[in-house]
Amino acid sequence: MKKILVLLFCFLVLLLTACGGPEKKAEKPAEPAKKEEPAKPAEPSKNAEGKQVLNLFSWADNFDPEVLADFEKKFNCKINYDVFANNEELLAKIQAGGARYDVIQPSDYMITTMLKLNLLEELDMSKIPNTKNLIKDLQAPAYDPTGTHSVVYSWGITGIAYNKKYVKTPPTSWRDLWNPAYKGRVVLLNDVREVISFAMKMHGHSLNSVDKNHLAECMKDLKALAPNILAYDTDTIKQKFIAEEAWIGTMWSGDAYFSFKENKNIGFVVPKEGTGIWADCFAIPKGAKNKALAQEFINYLYDPKVSAKNYEYIGYNDPNLAAAPYHSEEFKNDPILKTAKDYIGNSEWTADVGDAIELYDRCWTELKTGK
Repeated sequence: MKKILVLLFCFLVLLLTACGGPEKKAEKPAEPAKKEEPAKPAEPSKNAEGKQVLNLFSWADNFDPEVLADFEKKFNCKINYDVFANNEELLAKIQAGGARYDVIQPSDYMITTMLKLNLLEELDMSKIPNTKNLIKDLQAPAYDPTGTHSVVYSWGITGIAYNKKYVKTPPTSWRDLWNPAYKGRVVLLNDVREVISFAMKMHGHSLNSVDKNHLAECMKDLKALAPNILAYDTDTIKQKFIAEEAWIGTMWSGDAYFSFKENKNIGFVVPKEGTGIWADCFAIPKGAKNKALAQEFINYLYDPKVSAKNYEYIGYNDPNLAAAPYHSEEFKNDPILKTAKDYIGNSEWTADVGDAIELYDRCWTELKTGK
């Protein structure tokens, strides 16, 4: 029996050897690498009526509603206007999905930050020729030295607004905000850089200081200011002053102009320690779906007649030199706007503080939470 099994085994081995063993599948030749197709430009947003949509992300009350309506009519489009309270909120939204917006309005130092993060489209200046009329000093500022990724929309200074009915002696120093007579009546801008900046100036430091000792010094004072604070507010600060809920606080010059028009008791001063100059800019985020319409919008806002109408409504200094003949005498001679002009060359720009922003943010959280 064993011999039979051995013979059968040998026979099978010979048979398999003759057939070349189990059949192997032929390997396919490697396919040539496919060339990457260039990315197709994003399709412009349209609403249910088939109109193009311009998604705008800006500060509150930053445009004359009639100017926006006129643009919609002229270009047969719809504007969606979303609002942010500060630059850090803007940055977070853009990092989370900036392509949903076509036009954004970062401030000076935030332009620098966004450029480092490659978050902004390069502007085609041939499509926005009206910007050639901007004040020369604002055409290629330090935060965007090539002047190809942003355009200054509004600019001004930060000072102290106060109600003359309740603040009998005009403030002269940032330190005046700590007066115990103003308990629960002080409003500060809801912006980390603005709040820490005036404290830095009060102590004689650069508003861009990243020195930990300087920050600690400022934080000690700002925490001591807490009993006086009614609110941190950028969205409705004008309304608080007009309604006389707030008696004194930090305010941008344009908002002070607007508040003064509604309540003649409002005064505005630049403290003796100095202040900061700022600019809010037009920019287009990377991947914006409607870049062409965005550039039309920017150019339209700088049409001289449109510009004059718009800035008289929002109350900020008009950077458009060609608009001057169309402004009212009241606007040209307004004392608050003149104050801003006086300080344009004597104020400090807010700069990107790099990694120190994390320290600033921790300070801000402490101030807002009281911890």
